[in-house]
This record gives sequence, structure tokens and C-alpha cells, in this order.
Amino acid sequence: MYSLFPAPQQIRYKTKETQLTYSSLTLFTNCPQLADRFLQSLSIQNVEVVTLAHAEDDVFFIRFGAEQVLDCPDQQQGFSLSIGYDSVLLSSRSEQGLFYGCLAWNQLAEQGKEAGYIQALELTDWPVLENRGLMLDISRGRVYTLDYLKQLTAKLAMLRINVLQLYIEHTFAFSFLADVHQGSDPITAEEIQELDRWCRQHYIELQANLQSFGHCNRLLTTKGFRHLRESDLYWTLSPAVEETYTLLDRMYAEFLPNFSSSVLNIDSDETYDLGSGKSASMVEKEGKGEVYLRHLLTLRELAARQGKTLMVFGDVILRHPELLEQIPKDIVFLDWIYDPHDEYPTPKKFAASKRTFWVCPGTGAWNTLFPRQDGAVKNIQNLTLQGIEQGATGMLLCDWGDHGSYTPPAFSLVAFGFAAEVSWSGRKLSLEEQLPSLSRVLGEPALENLHRVLPQVHRLPGFWSKNRSQCAIALFDEPLTGRMLTNAEPPANLEALMPLPDGVAGVLDPESHHLMRPLFGISEASIEKLQTIAHEASALVGDLKDDLLRSQYTWLCDALLLVCDKLRLGRSIRSSMLSCSANCDQFLDWENEVRLLIGRFTQLQIDFIAWWMLVAKTSEIMIPLSYFAHIIERLDYLKGWLGAQRKAMETNHEVDWPMATYQTAGYKSLPTY
Repeated sequence: MYSLFPAPQQIRYKTKETQLTYSSLTLFTNCPQLADRFLQSLSIQNVEVVTLAHAEDDVFFIRFGAEQVLDCPDQQQGFSLSIGYDSVLLSSRSEQGLFYGCLAWNQLAEQGKEAGYIQALELTDWPVLENRGLMLDISRGRVYTLDYLKQLTAKLAMLRINVLQLYIEHTFAFSFLADVHQGSDPITAEEIQELDRWCRQHYIELQANLQSFGHCNRLLTTKGFRHLRESDLYWTLSPAVEETYTLLDRMYAEFLPNFSSSVLNIDSDETYDLGSGKSASMVEKEGKGEVYLRHLLTLRELAARQGKTLMVFGDVILRHPELLEQIPKDIVFLDWIYDPHDEYPTPKKFAASKRTFWVCPGTGAWNTLFPRQDGAVKNIQNLTLQGIEQGATGMLLCDWGDHGSYTPPAFSLVAFGFAAEVSWSGRKLSLEEQLPSLSRVLGEPALENLHRVLPQVHRLPGFWSKNRSQCAIALFDEPLTGRMLTNAEPPANLEALMPLPDGVAGVLDPESHHLMRPLFGISEASIEKLQTIAHEASALVGDLKDDLLRSQYTWLCDALLLVCDKLRLGRSIRSSMLSCSANCDQFLDWENEVRLLIGRFTQLQIDFIAWWMLVAKTSEIMIPLSYFAHIIERLDYLKGWLGAQRKAMETNHEVDWPMATYQTAGYKSLPTY
């Protein structure tokens, strides 16, 4: 009868009902700090809140018109909600569980407003996973403002997410590392402390996160710290340099006291160059796994000095499974993989080691204009459910921002909600089933249809890739010689989310350590479909209530339509030039069209800055803005080149029909590896 998010574990409807409007009401509770949240769903002229004592072994409750009973799940975050005839009893074994019960009550009341009552029912709910978290990247260009983080945290609490991490490489304002974080508008100790207090008020644990091995490029390229590098890749801290640990000890001493949580995530993933430089002799003598293990144990000691236990990404240690038994059991491993598979072997490996582990799926919202939603849904659902089956104790959803965090953050909210649903209920439910209730909880019913329409972008031939999206590449691709115009179109048997068909090889882009799908040309048929998707989405954007959300979805629709027009213009120019069929009027038309494209890119850039500044500090906005600068420069060059060809035709000089004089200076669009 009622649509709830997340779907409750047990619900049974009865025949009576409870009104939502009262002239007076007496509310009894032993948790008065949640009384206002409970009462916000009722219309009451006069209310009396009677606060009763809470003994150590008592359950927490809120009730009216009913006697208190000890009927709630044993799970600490679980709750029971009993609605009878003008009576409600909400109870839980923890204050946090009572908070989640209030959220369920509010959803029921919202749906009962039109009728003026709620159908009587018995609802019992609890999370299958105790830890349901989000890792938010603040190291790839975008450092969120404290105000935005608070707004987001309030939404996460409504989704029953109860863990938050801010992924940090160089974006914390260490007092002694000013040269490292210079120009990045780092998050400060005071901001973390305030966010930590805010999170506790919303029953969310803000866990410390600080890269402590690989991914240390900014630190290792800064004068004064370059000697700590493992190799000239400037990527991994060298375990062969004792000062590595002196520095980390000092960093932990300043960073970790800002968090009330006892957890530190040291990340320490993708140590590509470990053993290739200063630690080569150590690795040769002891083995790479042993060197990594020693680093892990040393960091465990450093964190313990600050009262913290370790969490670490598990990709490196899985290459040395024989060492798992030597690792203390208080270290939590993060089993990360962001590809959409039917089966994931790694949860079984961690389960077999009898080590505590969480699963880490991804939002698919990096290297793209709109998240790779279909792939993210499959990844989130299958990895989380298989983790639950193998005994995982948590789920930490990763929302990365590779190469400048240019994807608007609003688009990830649906993935946050879907991950919250799966990790709470432990059930295999489709996103389509959850979109109505999820959109309602987020207060934006229009999100339901937007997130049915926009995922079609990555269903177009060749658009989807596990770590990048051709829609983003097409936006910034060279306008006349770009790969979206010149590469072969995808084979007919290429499918999104599926392995590459026989005869199609993966590619390793420069600076990439991951095999990627090749980039394909975009056909006119795909452009037409993309344009239709953009127009359909644009018609829905006006239904969004929140101005900030509306600005981000509007920006996306404008960007997709710009992709279509830019591709069509480039194809038209190439076709006419190579067939030697253009005349002076055609050149003038092209010059005018390019001029208009420059104006649209400029406006897109202005709008990008506008929504960015509403969610983030200036931070490293220059990273994504450089993409706009480059494409505008390329369009300006194209306009000038077309003008030169027109003038040659007007003065009876040779036109460069083969486009041999068209110079690109090696431009290849934005990085997406």
C-alpha cells in the first residue's frame, strides 16, 4: 500500500487507521531530542511532550495513544513501528535506530497527507549491513564547501547512510605542508571538526581518510619532499626512506585528532612503482608483498598513537594472499572494483582469510558528463549482495572525480540512494522499482523520470566504457580531426556492460595503468538519438524544485546538445572539404556556425563556474576550465582556418581541400584514463 525507502524487512497492514490532525496530543518519549522530528509529520494545535527516564537496558521509544512495549529487533539500528487506532508506538534499542524509525514514520505520513490518515500497520526494519558508507573524492579538483557537505550529509542521513569519508591526497591544510596544498583551497581542521559534529547529529560517522602510500603525486613533486619518492613516476612514497614514516607520523598527529571516529582509511592502493626504485633491493631480498606488509604494520603503529585503527584498500594485498594471515584482525580491508560483473571473486577471498572487509562499488560518475548509471547499478547491487553473502561488514560507495571532477555532483544522488537501499535491505531490487520512493525521499519527484531518460546516453553504440564515456570526450574533442569523427564506428556486436567481442582489443592509453575500451566514431544515427535524449531530459528539468539541482541538469542538457551540433558541423566540414564541394557561401556559413559554437561553449563554461561555486571552493577549478579553454581555442583556430580557405577561393588561390595545413598541435581532447 505504501512505498517506502528503503524497502522494509517486514510490514503487515491492519484494518484501522491513525489520524494526522489533532487538536491536542500527549507524546511520551525517553528520547526527547527526536520528538520534533517525529512530530513534524503531524498537524497538532496543542502538544505536550512528556519525557520519561531512560534506563541503561531500556529501549528508546516515542509513543502516543499506546502503552510502551519491548517489541523491537535485536539489531542496534533496527526499529519497530506499530500504528493502530489513533495510536503510534516507535521503539528501538538505540537512539540511531529510533532516528531511522522517525524517517520511516515521516515517509508514511507524507503519503497519508492527502487522505488525512495512515493505515494501521506493523513494521519492523533493520539493516543487513551495519556500515553503509560513502567515500567522496575531494582531491581531484573539487573541494566541497562546508555548507554543501552539511546539506549532503543531511540527505545521506535520510537515505540511512551512516559512514562518510572525504578522500584526501593533498587537500588538507597541514600547517607544515603549505607548499603541497597551495592553490587547492584545502579543507581545514576547523571545517572537519564542525563537519564531524554535524555528522554525529545526523547519526553518521565521519571517518578519517588520508592517502599514505600510492597516489602521492602532489606531495612527491613538491620541493622538499621529492626525495621521498619511490621512483621518477613520483607516485608512491618509498618505504626505503625512513623519513617517509617521520612525515606520516607528523601528518597523522595533526590530522587525526580532528575526527571523533576511531577509523583511519590509509587507502594505499595502486602502488604501481613499488619496488622499481629505492625499495628495489628490499623487494628483491624480501618480496614485494613483505615490503607492503611492513609498511602496513608501521602505519598501524603510527595510527595507534592517535587512537585509530586502520582501513586499507585490498587490491595490493590480494596479489599476495599468503600474507593475509599475518595481518592483524583489527585492520579492515576495502574490496574495491567498479566494473559491472555478474560475479566478483574477491569477496570469497577475503572471507576465506577470515579478515574483516567491506565491499566498495562505484557511482560511475567520473570521466563522464552523466554517470554510467546502468553499470553502476549492476556493480553496486552484485558486489554488495555478494559481499553480504560472504560476510562483509560494510559497504563503502566510491564517488571519484578523476581529471578535475567536472561531472556535476547532483547526478550521483541516485547512486547514493541505490547503494543505501541494497546495503540496508540486502535484497535484489531494480533501480526502476526504487526510483519513485527514492525520488520522493530526496524531495524531487522529477528525478525519477530524469534518471530513466538520461541513462540511455550510455546505451548508444560505443558510448559506454568502464572508466570513461564518449559523451565527455565528444564535447571536448578536436572539432575537425577528433576521434569521434575519424575513428571507426563500433561493431554491431559491441554491447554496453559486456566484454569486448572477439577481434576488438582493449587499449592502454598513455599514462594509464588500466586496459580501456577503444574509442569509436559516433554515427549520425547516434547523434540523432543523443539529441532526442537531451531534449526529453530538458523538458523534465523544469519540474525540479531545487535551483541548484536544476542548474546542474540544465547544464548537462546544454552540453549534450552542444555535442550533437559540434559533431554535425565537424562532419559537414570534413565531407565537403574532402569532396572539394564547398563554395564561398558555405565557408561563410561555417565560420558563422563556429562563432556561435564558441559563444555556446563560453556560456557552458560560465554556467559550469556558477554551479561549481555553489558546491565547492574555487579549489582547482582550473583543471576542468582548461578543457574549456582548449576547445574554445581549437574552435577559434578552426574559424580562422576556414576564413583563410574562403579568402583563397575568393582570390583564386588554391584551397586546402585535403586539410593538410590544418594544425592540431597534438590536441586529443581531455584525459580519460
